[in-house]
Amino acid sequence: MDEKLFLTLLSDKIKIIIIGGGRAACIKLKTFLSRKCSVWILSKEFSDEFNEFKDNISVHSLIGEYDKKYIYDKHIVVIATNDKRVNSIIRKDCRELHKIYIDSSDVNGGNCIVPCQRNTENIHFAVNTRKASPKTSVFIADIIKEHIEKYDDFVNFTSHIRNKLSKGVKRKQVMEFLCSRDFYFFYSKKKAQIIIDMFYGDIFKN
Repeated sequence: MDEKLFLTLLSDKIKIIIIGGGRAACIKLKTFLSRKCSVWILSKEFSDEFNEFKDNISVHSLIGEYDKKYIYDKHIVVIATNDKRVNSIIRKDCRELHKIYIDSSDVNGGNCIVPCQRNTENIHFAVNTRKASPKTSVFIADIIKEHIEKYDDFVNFTSHIRNKLSKGVKRKQVMEFLCSRDFYFFYSKKKAQIIIDMFYGDIFKN
Protein backbone atom coordinates (compact mmCIF):
# COMPACT_ATOMS: atom_id res chain seq x y z
CA MET A 1 0.00 0.00 0.00
CA ASP A 2 1.48 3.34 -1.05
CA GLU A 3 1.61 5.87 1.77
CA LYS A 4 1.39 9.61 1.27
CA LEU A 5 2.86 12.51 3.20
CA PHE A 6 0.96 15.80 3.29
CA LEU A 7 2.89 19.04 3.80
CA THR A 8 1.48 22.54 4.01
CA LEU A 9 3.56 24.86 1.85
CA LEU A 10 3.62 28.63 2.32
CA SER A 11 2.44 29.13 -1.22
CA ASP A 12 3.47 32.75 -1.69
CA LYS A 13 7.09 31.63 -1.18
CA ILE A 14 6.91 28.74 -3.67
CA LYS A 15 8.19 28.96 -7.25
CA ILE A 16 6.69 26.52 -9.71
CA ILE A 17 7.49 25.77 -13.33
CA ILE A 18 4.99 24.04 -15.60
CA ILE A 19 6.50 22.55 -18.74
CA GLY A 20 3.88 22.34 -21.46
CA GLY A 21 1.35 24.63 -23.06
CA GLY A 22 -1.79 22.51 -23.42
CA ARG A 23 -4.93 21.83 -21.40
CA ALA A 24 -3.20 19.80 -18.66
CA ALA A 25 -0.72 22.63 -18.11
CA CYS A 26 -3.52 25.20 -17.97
CA ILE A 27 -5.46 23.20 -15.36
CA LYS A 28 -2.37 23.02 -13.13
CA LEU A 29 -1.74 26.73 -13.65
CA LYS A 30 -5.23 27.61 -12.42
CA THR A 31 -4.75 25.41 -9.35
CA PHE A 32 -1.46 26.99 -8.31
CA LEU A 33 -2.58 30.54 -9.03
CA SER A 34 -5.63 30.02 -6.83
CA ARG A 35 -3.15 29.38 -4.00
CA LYS A 36 -1.08 32.52 -4.74
CA CYS A 37 2.01 30.75 -6.08
CA SER A 38 4.43 32.28 -8.57
CA VAL A 39 4.32 30.18 -11.74
CA TRP A 40 6.58 29.93 -14.76
CA ILE A 41 5.22 28.32 -17.95
CA LEU A 42 7.64 26.88 -20.48
CA SER A 43 6.49 25.78 -23.93
CA LYS A 44 7.18 26.29 -27.61
CA GLU A 45 3.52 27.22 -28.06
CA PHE A 46 0.49 27.83 -25.85
CA SER A 47 -3.18 27.01 -26.30
CA ASP A 48 -5.73 29.84 -26.39
CA GLU A 49 -6.73 28.95 -22.82
CA PHE A 50 -3.63 30.77 -21.57
CA ASN A 51 -4.78 34.13 -22.95
CA GLU A 52 -6.73 34.90 -19.78
CA PHE A 53 -3.47 34.83 -17.79
CA LYS A 54 -1.34 37.07 -20.02
CA ASP A 55 -1.71 40.07 -17.68
CA ASN A 56 -1.37 38.11 -14.44
CA ILE A 57 1.77 39.29 -12.64
CA SER A 58 2.20 35.87 -10.99
CA VAL A 59 2.56 34.13 -14.37
CA HIS A 60 5.87 34.22 -16.24
CA SER A 61 5.77 32.84 -19.79
CA LEU A 62 8.88 31.27 -21.28
CA ILE A 63 8.78 30.43 -24.97
CA GLY A 64 11.15 27.67 -26.02
CA GLU A 65 12.19 24.06 -25.60
CA TYR A 66 12.91 22.39 -22.29
CA ASP A 67 16.35 22.84 -20.82
CA LYS A 68 17.59 21.71 -17.43
CA LYS A 69 18.57 25.29 -16.54
CA TYR A 70 14.90 26.28 -16.20
CA ILE A 71 14.28 24.07 -13.19
CA TYR A 72 17.38 24.86 -11.09
CA ASP A 73 15.75 27.61 -9.01
CA LYS A 74 12.20 26.18 -8.89
CA HIS A 75 10.75 24.32 -5.92
CA ILE A 76 8.16 22.30 -7.86
CA VAL A 77 8.26 21.08 -11.46
CA VAL A 78 5.11 20.10 -13.34
CA ILE A 79 5.59 17.85 -16.38
CA ALA A 80 2.75 18.51 -18.81
CA THR A 81 4.04 17.94 -22.34
CA ASN A 82 2.73 15.36 -24.82
CA ASP A 83 6.27 14.28 -25.75
CA LYS A 84 7.22 11.04 -23.95
CA ARG A 85 10.93 11.53 -24.68
CA VAL A 86 10.98 15.04 -23.20
CA ASN A 87 8.93 13.90 -20.20
CA SER A 88 11.46 11.16 -19.53
CA ILE A 89 14.34 13.65 -19.64
CA ILE A 90 12.56 16.02 -17.24
CA ARG A 91 11.86 13.20 -14.79
CA LYS A 92 15.55 12.22 -14.86
CA ASP A 93 16.65 15.81 -14.26
CA CYS A 94 14.18 16.22 -11.40
CA ARG A 95 15.47 13.09 -9.69
CA GLU A 96 19.08 14.23 -10.05
CA LEU A 97 18.28 17.68 -8.64
CA HIS A 98 16.02 16.31 -5.88
CA LYS A 99 13.02 18.30 -7.07
CA ILE A 100 9.42 17.87 -6.09
CA TYR A 101 7.78 17.03 -9.39
CA ILE A 102 4.33 16.21 -10.74
CA ASP A 103 3.82 14.17 -13.89
CA SER A 104 0.49 15.06 -15.48
CA SER A 105 0.79 12.21 -17.98
CA ASP A 106 1.26 9.53 -15.30
CA VAL A 107 0.08 9.99 -11.71
CA ASN A 108 2.75 7.50 -10.56
CA GLY A 109 5.48 9.04 -12.70
CA GLY A 110 6.27 11.88 -10.29
CA ASN A 111 6.96 12.03 -6.58
CA CYS A 112 4.08 14.37 -5.77
CA ILE A 113 0.38 14.82 -6.51
CA VAL A 114 -1.89 17.78 -5.85
CA PRO A 115 -4.76 16.82 -3.54
CA CYS A 116 -8.21 18.38 -3.61
CA GLN A 117 -8.00 21.44 -1.36
CA ARG A 118 -10.72 23.33 0.46
CA ASN A 119 -10.80 25.97 3.14
CA THR A 120 -13.11 27.85 5.43
CA GLU A 121 -12.10 31.18 6.90
CA ASN A 122 -9.93 29.53 9.55
CA ILE A 123 -9.36 25.94 8.38
CA HIS A 124 -7.39 24.58 5.43
CA PHE A 125 -7.54 20.90 4.52
CA ALA A 126 -6.81 18.51 1.67
CA VAL A 127 -8.29 15.20 0.52
CA ASN A 128 -6.74 12.45 -1.54
CA THR A 129 -8.11 8.94 -2.10
CA ARG A 130 -5.80 5.92 -1.97
CA LYS A 131 -6.91 4.88 -5.44
CA ALA A 132 -6.75 7.80 -7.85
CA SER A 133 -10.24 9.26 -8.21
CA PRO A 134 -10.25 13.08 -8.42
CA LYS A 135 -14.04 13.35 -8.65
CA THR A 136 -14.43 11.27 -5.49
CA SER A 137 -11.93 13.50 -3.68
CA VAL A 138 -13.95 16.58 -4.68
CA PHE A 139 -17.16 14.94 -3.46
CA ILE A 140 -15.65 14.00 -0.09
CA ALA A 141 -13.92 17.37 0.33
CA ASP A 142 -17.20 19.21 -0.14
CA ILE A 143 -18.90 16.98 2.45
CA ILE A 144 -16.08 17.60 4.95
CA LYS A 145 -16.27 21.35 4.38
CA GLU A 146 -20.01 21.38 5.05
CA HIS A 147 -19.39 19.50 8.30
CA ILE A 148 -16.50 21.55 9.69
CA GLU A 149 -17.78 25.00 8.81
CA LYS A 150 -19.72 25.01 12.09
CA TYR A 151 -16.37 24.82 13.93
CA ASP A 152 -14.86 27.80 12.13
CA ASP A 153 -15.57 30.37 14.83
CA PHE A 154 -14.37 27.93 17.49
CA VAL A 155 -11.04 27.54 15.70
CA ASN A 156 -10.67 31.31 15.56
CA PHE A 157 -11.57 31.61 19.25
CA THR A 158 -9.10 28.98 20.49
CA SER A 159 -6.33 30.20 18.18
CA HIS A 160 -6.75 33.72 19.53
CA ILE A 161 -6.38 32.46 23.11
CA ARG A 162 -3.32 30.37 22.21
CA ASN A 163 -1.60 33.42 20.75
CA LYS A 164 -2.21 35.37 23.94
CA LEU A 165 -0.36 32.78 26.03
CA SER A 166 3.40 32.55 26.30
CA LYS A 167 5.06 29.26 25.37
CA GLY A 168 5.36 26.67 28.07
CA VAL A 169 3.57 24.06 30.13
CA LYS A 170 0.64 26.34 30.95
CA ARG A 171 -0.11 27.06 27.30
CA LYS A 172 -0.06 23.35 26.51
CA GLN A 173 -2.33 22.66 29.49
CA VAL A 174 -4.82 25.38 28.55
CA MET A 175 -4.97 24.32 24.90
CA GLU A 176 -5.54 20.67 25.80
CA PHE A 177 -8.44 21.85 27.97
CA LEU A 178 -9.92 24.10 25.28
CA CYS A 179 -9.53 21.68 22.39
CA SER A 180 -11.91 19.08 23.75
CA ARG A 181 -15.49 18.03 23.16
CA ASP A 182 -16.40 19.03 26.72
CA PHE A 183 -15.21 22.60 26.30
CA TYR A 184 -16.76 22.84 22.84
CA PHE A 185 -20.11 21.97 24.43
CA PHE A 186 -19.86 25.02 26.71
CA TYR A 187 -18.59 27.14 23.81
CA SER A 188 -21.66 26.19 21.76
CA LYS A 189 -23.84 27.27 24.72
CA LYS A 190 -22.00 30.64 24.82
CA LYS A 191 -20.49 29.81 28.21
CA ALA A 192 -16.86 29.61 27.09
CA GLN A 193 -15.57 32.69 28.90
CA ILE A 194 -17.24 31.66 32.16
CA ILE A 195 -15.53 28.25 32.02
CA ILE A 196 -12.15 29.80 31.16
CA ASP A 197 -12.40 32.25 34.05
CA MET A 198 -13.42 29.43 36.37
CA PHE A 199 -10.44 27.17 35.57
CA TYR A 200 -7.74 29.49 34.20
CA GLY A 201 -8.69 33.00 35.19
CA ASP A 202 -5.45 33.43 37.16
CA ILE A 203 -3.33 32.80 34.05
CA PHE A 204 -4.98 35.57 32.05
CA LYS A 205 -4.78 38.03 34.95
CA ASN A 206 -0.97 37.71 35.12
